[in-house]
Amino acid sequence: MKKKLGIAATLLIVLGFGMIHGSSRTIELLGIGFIGTGCAYLLFLLYTSNKHKEQ
Repeated sequence: MKKKLGIAATLLIVLGFGMIHGSSRTIELLGIGFIGTGCAYLLFLLYTSNKHKEQ
C-alpha cells in the first residue's frame, strides 16, 4: 500500500510542476498544493521508514 501511495505522491509532484505555469491563478495554486501534498507524504514515508529500521 505504501508503494502505491508513494507512486501517487510522485505523480502529484509531477502534475503540480506541470500546472504551476497554468493559465489561471486557481490552477497555479492547485499545482502548488499538489507539490506540497506529494512532498509532505514522501517526507512522511522517509521518516517512518527510518524509525522502523531502528527497532
